[in-house]
Amino acid sequence: MSETAQLTNFKIFPKHTGVWEGDWTILDGDCKETRRFTAVVTQKIVDNEWRQTNLQTYANGQSETQNFVGYVVGEGQVQIEGLDSVFSNYNTLATEVGDDLIIFQVWDKATGFMRAVETIHLVSSDRRIRTTQSLTEEGKLRGVLVIVERRIE
Repeated sequence: MSETAQLTNFKIFPKHTGVWEGDWTILDGDCKETRRFTAVVTQKIVDNEWRQTNLQTYANGQSETQNFVGYVVGEGQVQIEGLDSVFSNYNTLATEVGDDLIIFQVWDKATGFMRAVETIHLVSSDRRIRTTQSLTEEGKLRGVLVIVERRIE
């Protein structure tokens, strides 16, 4: 990969920098709601790396934070690493598609099985919709995550 591949010059990733707030709804494999919460997602580009922090807040007042870092691996492609234990078991490749879509593909590091596919559709400069299909090792639907977000900063 060329050293000139700068994340700030990508077509879509830079449009996602900022602070986003949204409602997250998790459905099981039968598409029945199992959980709902709000999250504030901070995304920025620092030293040609994608830096992301998710702060999830639940109805009972509990919260959790998840951190991710991404590295340019090709034109329009970023390898995302979860810095927290639950996400460190996965390989994630995010790829820009068209003018307003990023597709994330997530594989289990140990087995190589596809575990999830996520799309992030930038509807406007301050609104986006994210959907994730989670899969079992057999390729069956484990669940769906739907996120509707708006940029707050």
